[in-house]
Amino acid sequence: MIFCGEDRWRPNRFALINWPMSDQWMVRVEGREYGPVDTDALHEWKREGRLIPTNEIRRVEDERWLPAGQFPEIFAENLPPAEPPDLIVRRRTGREIVRETFRIYRGGFWRFLLFGLFTAVPMFILQWNFPRVPLPDLTSGEPLPTVTIPPLCWFMFLLVILLWPLSTAGFQFVADDVVRGRRRSIAAQFAASIERYGRMLGAGLLVYFSYFFWFFIPLTAALAVLSTGISLFSVTVYLMIGAFMIYMNVRLIINFLFWEQTAALGDEGVFLALRESRELARCDQGAPRFDRPMYRGLIVLSLWLLLLLVALMVVQFPFALIRLSGATSPEQAMALMESLSKAKTPDALMIASDVASALMNLLVRPLLTTSFIVLYYDAKARAGKL
Repeated sequence: MIFCGEDRWRPNRFALINWPMSDQWMVRVEGREYGPVDTDALHEWKREGRLIPTNEIRRVEDERWLPAGQFPEIFAENLPPAEPPDLIVRRRTGREIVRETFRIYRGGFWRFLLFGLFTAVPMFILQWNFPRVPLPDLTSGEPLPTVTIPPLCWFMFLLVILLWPLSTAGFQFVADDVVRGRRRSIAAQFAASIERYGRMLGAGLLVYFSYFFWFFIPLTAALAVLSTGISLFSVTVYLMIGAFMIYMNVRLIINFLFWEQTAALGDEGVFLALRESRELARCDQGAPRFDRPMYRGLIVLSLWLLLLLVALMVVQFPFALIRLSGATSPEQAMALMESLSKAKTPDALMIASDVASALMNLLVRPLLTTSFIVLYYDAKARAGKL
């Protein structure tokens, strides 16, 4: 280490005068302490070369010694330039959101795939080991067949739940690092994901339990109403329950719009992270409609779901054509699909079809994260959380 040697220092006989403590410093060089001296004296010593950035200094009222180069009062020119406050957290146009989304996607592509494999692999194993249920004959009136789920499927389902917070947090950190131009190793991003694991798991369970509750409870009530018989009253109640279910789930989507970002990148607990997500989604209500975070988030989410659906259809279309090439009527096509559902061992075409779908899902999933990272910082700027 380079430091100013002791022979360059001469204790000042005036240094022990009781100066005001608010602007007094101590200097330590090679184990010897000098001071107290004021800031002007330190600047003079720096000009003379007697004080260099690696020398340790502290204020007289502090106990911790730090390198002088860390104090902007003394070595401001040695500090890295501050990041412009509007570089990350700033408002963006629609065109900027699209451009940054694909820039982030390209910049973190391979790392997105790596974190995506955490859940894609057990999901694929779960899919292939789940028992195949034959298509029911609705005209026969017979009850649906009982399905016995093997233990491996339950294990893979639990593994998906446990790995999903890690995968999701990893997506956020990869995207955030690309946005900030920060270079971190995959090990550092994995460690950051582990650190936020508990918060992501808690927030995820709360979010998806809310969706489950406000979907299946009203649905069960609606089916119970219809089971009493078809009448004007039962149909009206059924439609009212359905409208209420849709309303509640739309509210949940809005309130939870940015929960993955607030839980992974914020410093608050689970409930405060979810509250911040709601505040960000509902902020800037006076802006034009398509500039508000709520509408932008819903539009991006809808476009992503449409893209995923179209991508999966495009991938499956060639396999469906090959599979149904020998069918000359709808009855033959249905018979062929029923035989496939009853098959206990998959053929090569089915394996290739499922692998292609899994890969397409793995490729499309990061686009939602990259777009919402950009929307998250846009919303923070609009909410004034710089």
